[in-house]
Amino acid sequence: MKSHHLLARILSPALALGLILLAILGCRSTNKKQSPSWAKAKVLAVNEDHPSKIISDGEAVYFVTGGTVASQREGTNNIKRISLKDGAVSILVKGGDLVPQASLAVDDKYLYWSDGGNIYRVPKQEGAREKIIPNAPQPDEMVLDEQNIYWLIWTGEGSPPQPIMYASKKGGEAKQLTPPQPPTSGIALDGDFVFFMTGEGLKKISKAGGAIIDVYKNPQTTPTLQLQQDPKAFYFCQMNSMGKSFLTTLDKKNGEVKQLGPVNHTMEFVVSDGWIYYFQDVAGEGSFGPVALMRVATIGSYAVVIDRGNAGWVKHLAVDTKQIYFTDISKVYALPK
Repeated sequence: MKSHHLLARILSPALALGLILLAILGCRSTNKKQSPSWAKAKVLAVNEDHPSKIISDGEAVYFVTGGTVASQREGTNNIKRISLKDGAVSILVKGGDLVPQASLAVDDKYLYWSDGGNIYRVPKQEGAREKIIPNAPQPDEMVLDEQNIYWLIWTGEGSPPQPIMYASKKGGEAKQLTPPQPPTSGIALDGDFVFFMTGEGLKKISKAGGAIIDVYKNPQTTPTLQLQQDPKAFYFCQMNSMGKSFLTTLDKKNGEVKQLGPVNHTMEFVVSDGWIYYFQDVAGEGSFGPVALMRVATIGSYAVVIDRGNAGWVKHLAVDTKQIYFTDISKVYALPK
C-alpha cells in the first residue's frame, strides 16, 4: 500500500486513482486460481531442448530439438524418436555440426530431414544418415509420394519469390517444379497434382510440370495460410483485417468455400478421419492468455476444447490413427483422438 500512497502524492488525484485500481486488478488477476496446464494430456518426453517439428507414423513419434549454436555446443541439436510401444526416447539423428530444421517427412522405411541446405534420410528404427539431395534450397515443408519429395522454400517478410522444388526420394538433383512464386505457406499432394497455397490463393501444377492453375483465388486483401487436404476438401486459414484467422474449407467437387470454427488466432492444424485439430487463443483471455487445443468436424460443427495450457512455445502438432501429439518449450504430449 505504500507505493499506492506515493503515487497519490506525486500524480494528479484522477490519474493516481486509476493507476491504483489497475494495480489492484492486476494483483487480483495474478492471484486468480488457474486450471492446470494441459491437464488431460499425457507427457511422453520431458526436459527437451525446445522441441519443434513433430510427426508420427503410428509406431513412433519423431521431433526436432535444439536448432541453435548453443544447442550444438550442448549436444541437444538432434532429431529424437519416441517409441509408442514402450515409451522409450532415443536420439535418431545426432545433429552435431549440422542443425536439423523444423521440417520432417516419413514413409514406410525412412525419416527425411534437412539441415537447411541439404536433404537427408535415416532408417526409422536406427541407422546411419545419408545425404540424398545436396544443394537443396532451405525446405520449409516437405511432402512425399512413392517416387519424390516436394518442398516449399522458406520465405520471410520481404523475401523474393521462390519456386516449388522436388527431387527423387532415392537421391539426386534438386529441381524446380514451378517458376518462382509469391511467398508460399502450404503444400499438399492429391493424385497427379501438387497443390500449394500463396497469399493469392490455392494453385496446382501437375507432378510432371506444365501450367500453373488457379484452384481458388483469395477474394481478400489479407492472406490465406497453411494447407491440408483429405479426399473431399482442402483446408486452410483465412486471415482478416484485424490479424485474426479462421479455418476454411474448400470443397473439391463444387468449389464451395465455408468457414469452420470461430474467428480467432488459429495456429497450426492437422486433418484426420473427418476432424480438424488445431491450436488457438482461448477466447476472452487476451493475446497472452492460455492456448486451447480444439477439434471441429470437417463437415462443420461446433468447435470444442480438448485441452488447454500455457501459451509458451506451443505450436507444433501431429496426429496418427489413435492420438494427437504436440510440443511446448520442453515437453512432448499425447492425447487420445
